Formats: sequence, structure tokens, C-alpha cells
Amino acid sequence: MTSDIITKLGRELRTGITTEAQVVYLMAAVRKLLEQQEAKKQYEYLTFHCDWTLHSKLGGSTAQRILKLFDAANIQLRTGVALRNLPPDLRREIHRISKMELFEQELCHFLQTNGLPSLETQRSDGWTHFLHLYAKVVEDCPLVMTGNNSTASIAKVTLHIELANQPIEGDMLFKVTWTVLDKSGLSGDIFVINSFSLTDALGADLDGRDEPCEVPQRRKLLSERPPVS
Repeated sequence: MTSDIITKLGRELRTGITTEAQVVYLMAAVRKLLEQQEAKKQYEYLTFHCDWTLHSKLGGSTAQRILKLFDAANIQLRTGVALRNLPPDLRREIHRISKMELFEQELCHFLQTNGLPSLETQRSDGWTHFLHLYAKVVEDCPLVMTGNNSTASIAKVTLHIELANQPIEGDMLFKVTWTVLDKSGLSGDIFVINSFSLTDALGADLDGRDEPCEVPQRRKLLSERPPVS
């Protein structure tokens, strides 16, 4: 069964991931492989993002760990502290989560380990193009604090995506916003602006060879809107 899943995944990746339905299929298949290979602990954030794709809300152990980081940031941001002025370790973790860097790294490594084509096989900006589709899939599916975190200041974090009205020089900008809702009813946003090309075919595997997994990012900005009363 494992070889069948890998064969099907390879076919999808060589064709190119261009729809939300393909993203769901990819993540569900990756989730099956992680279980069969007993690799969920090794790929904690990849497993988390697979689960997020397949649930209307999420409250598992990795979700709680992520929420605790947002909670720690929220306590300071709501007092007027800027994102850039958070304690270095906390700021670094919030950046990595908001930009989905750990997801990208683990997915890239997982595909390589299983001899599968990278997301850059069909386009050089394969990750950011995939990311905008993934964000559409998990949009409005909140990460929810459980009762075990009763002292937390936040209740949930929800992701939203917004595409620009018009492309800029052939690039489509999109904003991924993490909205933090605290238990007092206040909310604040942390957002990342990315882009992908509307015409990019430079990463295509014209000779049938798989391209190495790279990080060619078009990331533009990470910023925040503090909680409002």
C-alpha cells in the first residue's frame, strides 16, 4: 500500500499542485504515509498541518503548543509591545509558525526522503503557490484552546487569506493573517504577505528530472495589528 501511495503522490507532484482538492489529497496521502512509516513524531509540524487540512477545528497537542506561543505573544502585544520587540526566542518562534517555515522544511524533507518530486518540479515558486492553496483549505478552521489551558488569555487562533485585487508585474500578492481572539473578546492579527507568479513555468521539469527541493521564497513582510478594544 505504501508504494501505491508514493506512486500516486509522485504522479500528482509531477503534474503540479494547482487546486485546493489536490492539496487535500496530497496532505491526506502524506498523513497515511506518516502513520505507516511511524514517523509522526519525527515530522511533528507536518503531521499537524496534515491534521489541520482534515478537520474543521483543531485542539491537539501540537495545536496547544502553538497556541501557547501565541498566548505568550498576545499578553505582550495587547500592552502595546511591537512584534519586533518581543523576547528574541518568542519572536523567532512566532515568525517560524506564522510563515509556516517548519511546515515547509518538514514537507520538503519528507518528500526527499521518500524519493518524491518537490513542489518546485513544475514551478520555481512552488512552495508559495502551494501555500496560498493550503491557506484556502484551512481558512476559518480555528486552533482552539482546550480546558487544560484554563489560564491562557486566548481562546482560539484562526487563519485567513486575502488575494490582491490585481497582480503586480505578473506576481499575485496574498496575505495570510493569523487572528488571535482572547477570552475578553479582543482580537489582534499577525500577518505575512507572500506572492507567486501568474506565469511561472521556469521550475518545470522539462526533461523528466525532479528538481531539488529549495526555498526560493517571495515572502515580503511579517507584521501585526495589536488587539483592539
